[in-house]
Amino acid sequence: MEQILKITSIIIALFVIVDGIWVYIMPPYGDEPIAYAIIAMGIFIPILTFNVAGIEDRSQ
Repeated sequence: MEQILKITSIIIALFVIVDGIWVYIMPPYGDEPIAYAIIAMGIFIPILTFNVAGIEDRSQ
């Protein structure tokens, strides 16, 4: 898979993780479960991208 797509997914994931941390820190309090879900999605984005890239590279 093209390198630019991998790099873009990492950058987007970093922004999503930072957003999750921001949601966790800022009031109103009680949004911690949502922040954890946002951070998990940020971790999941590059994992999914690199798995798809590995599958695509093996199929060629």
